[in-house]
Amino acid sequence: MSKASSIIAASTYPTKRREPETPETAGSHSAFPDALLAGFAASGAAIALFDPADRLVFTSEGMRRIYNIQPGCASFDDIMRHCHATRTGPRFSVDIETWLSNARQKRRSAPYRSFEIDMVDGSWFWSSETTYDGGWVLLFVTDITPLKTNESLLRLARDLAQQAADTDALTGLLNRRHVMSVFSYKTLEAGERGTAFSVALIDLDHFKTINDRFGHAAGDKVLCHFAELAKQKIRDTDTLARIGGEEFMLLMPGVRLQRAVDIVERIREAVSRSAPVAGIDLSYTLSAGIAECIGECPEELFQRADKALYRAKQAGRNRTEAAR
Repeated sequence: MSKASSIIAASTYPTKRREPETPETAGSHSAFPDALLAGFAASGAAIALFDPADRLVFTSEGMRRIYNIQPGCASFDDIMRHCHATRTGPRFSVDIETWLSNARQKRRSAPYRSFEIDMVDGSWFWSSETTYDGGWVLLFVTDITPLKTNESLLRLARDLAQQAADTDALTGLLNRRHVMSVFSYKTLEAGERGTAFSVALIDLDHFKTINDRFGHAAGDKVLCHFAELAKQKIRDTDTLARIGGEEFMLLMPGVRLQRAVDIVERIREAVSRSAPVAGIDLSYTLSAGIAECIGECPEELFQRADKALYRAKQAGRNRTEAAR
């Protein structure tokens, strides 16, 4: 028998219902000796002791504050119902009776359990629940809000770093490294499942001339203008990325060739009709090559779209060409 179990075994169990004890009034009827309960109270820790019937025998001031334990809350169920009614204490994702039913199944299911508690006020606590011989439960609760805050900051920093690694800094679109990975996956998936998938390679016409005549700052405005305009013309399931200086890639899952041509033509026509780029007296056009996956590898699909783009340029630019 463990030392803690021996303490309980040597104690006198309560024989009648009593109000929950405070540090000042905890008596020898408790499963834990007075000196031990006094030590719990003096530690400033958040501690509660429940008897085998889940009646609250002892609670420290810290625990009372965390769970808003009021006079008359004589059991675990009473405490949780009061928290639910006053919207204090832990967050409840289901109705209180379902929550209590689930909690009863977990309590005393193991000699020791530990778990996080998400509180209504935004704080987080770590709960350690120890079950002793006869069903007595000792609960320790520790504030881990600073740790969770640091954890959230680290997760945010990680996500931002990943986003930066995957994103073109100028346009906010996906960059070549990331979109090529997505493109390979989508191509192989379409080949395996026999689903439709089309890709378009888009090139802004005479972009070098724009940079030479108006400057690179103007060229950057043109790139951003195209990115914003194109995003308005595609579906939520499509992926637009910048893969080179003035080169873009559009992934269109679930789309056959003719519909893909229609989508890209909608973008091309919008660009042709758009007002001059803000702050610069210039307009621009685009050329595009489009290919539908026919079960080939990603490299072959990319080459077919690239050849179609080359034909569009050779035919005078400001046009789209479908792969043959």
